[in-house]
Amino acid sequence: MSNPSDGSSRSSRTRSRRFAGELDEGEEMTLTREELGQRLRRSRESAGLSQRDAAKELGLPRPSISQIEAGKRGVESLELVRLARLYGKPVSWFLEPGTGANPLELVTNLESFPKADQEVLLRFVRFCEDYGWIEAELGIFPASPLPDYGAAGDPADEGDAVRQGEAVAEAERRRLGLGGICGEGIGGLLDRLGIRLSIRELPGCRVRSAFFFHPRLGAAVFGNSSRNNGWLPLVLAEEYAHLLFDRRLAGAIHAEMAGERKEPQALRSIRARRFAFAFVLPVPDLRKAVPFDPVVRTEGGHRLGIPDLLLLHRTFRCPTEVLWQRWEQLGWVRAEQRERLGSIRLGEWKRRFGESGEEETRWDHPYPDRFIRLVLEGCRKGKVGRERLATLFDLDRMQAGRLLSWVDRCARLDLC
Repeated sequence: MSNPSDGSSRSSRTRSRRFAGELDEGEEMTLTREELGQRLRRSRESAGLSQRDAAKELGLPRPSISQIEAGKRGVESLELVRLARLYGKPVSWFLEPGTGANPLELVTNLESFPKADQEVLLRFVRFCEDYGWIEAELGIFPASPLPDYGAAGDPADEGDAVRQGEAVAEAERRRLGLGGICGEGIGGLLDRLGIRLSIRELPGCRVRSAFFFHPRLGAAVFGNSSRNNGWLPLVLAEEYAHLLFDRRLAGAIHAEMAGERKEPQALRSIRARRFAFAFVLPVPDLRKAVPFDPVVRTEGGHRLGIPDLLLLHRTFRCPTEVLWQRWEQLGWVRAEQRERLGSIRLGEWKRRFGESGEEETRWDHPYPDRFIRLVLEGCRKGKVGRERLATLFDLDRMQAGRLLSWVDRCARLDLC
C-alpha cells in the first residue's frame, strides 16, 4: 500500500530542487542558483540585515548564507520560507519570472525613448548583470547593505521633503565617516560602497541619470556627464538619495523629456535634491571656508558676496551657480541677489587671481575601479576567459587576449 504522503514528499523534494536551481533532466529550469542567490542577497540588504542575522534565523553557520547568496549551495523549501518571512517578502517573489523580467520595464515605457537611448539603458542593465556575476563568481560582495530610509513613506509637503533630505544627508555622512566637501570624490565613494556605477559622456542621449534597486541589478546608478546641468557629482548624489529613500520603486530614469511628473514624484525629487546639496556641500565645511561666520555676518557688518563665491569655487572645484544655490537654501543670501550676478564679469576676477576661466571636467568612466579589479581577479583565478573578458570590457578578441596575457604575466611574477 502506498504511503499517502509519498506524493507530497516527492512534490516537496521537487520544489527543493527547483529552489536550488537543480531540476531533473527534462524539467524546465525556472531559476538558477545564482539568480536565486542574488535575489536573496538583495532582499537581505534591503531589509538591513547581515548574513549573520540570516544564519541565526536558519540555525546555520554564516558561511552557509554566503554560499547560498553566491549560488554555490542550494536552498531547501523550508529555508526559503523562513528567509522570505525574515525579509518581509512572499516566497513567490523569489521564484516568479516577473522578478527576473527586464528591470527597465518596471520603471519606464522603454518605447518612449529613441532607439539609441534604449540601447544605452540596455547596455547599462547588462553591465549591472555582469557586475553581479563576477561578484558571485568570486564570492566578494559589498561589506554592508545600504540603509533604507524610506520606511516613513513620501514627504507630506515641500518643507518635510527639505527636512528629510538635510537630516538623512547628515546621518549618512556620520555613518560613512566623511569629512569635508565630497565634490568630485562622490563617484569613488559610490564605487567603494559596491554600487554599480557607470558614468558616460553621451551628448546625444536624453537620459540624464538613473537609479535601480532590483534583484538582477543590485543597487545601481547611471550618470550622463553631458546632461548634468551644472555638476555631475550633485546628480550622482541625487541618485544615491533615491537609493536610500525610494528603492521600493525599483528604480527611475531621469531624462530630458516633455512634461513634468506630478506629486508625489515632485516631492521625492525635492527631497533627493536637498539631500544631494547637503551631502556634497555640508554646512559645517562651508562655514569654515569663509573668513567669517555667514550665520552671524550681519552683527559684524559682513556679508557674503562674489569674492567669497569665487574663492570657494577655486577651493572646492564646484560651479559658482551650485554654491550660490546652496547659500540660498541656507538663507545666507537672498534669492533676488542671483539676478544681479549676470551684471558681474566673473572672468575678469578669475584672470586677476590666477584662474584662466572655467575648467571643464570630462567624465567618461563606464567601468568603475571596483568592477575592473574584480574582473581582473577573475582572470587571475581562471574564472574569466578571453571571450568573457571581451564581453565584460567591450573589447575585440585580440585586445582581450593581450589583456589576459598581461594579467597572466603579472600572476606568474607574483605581482597580482
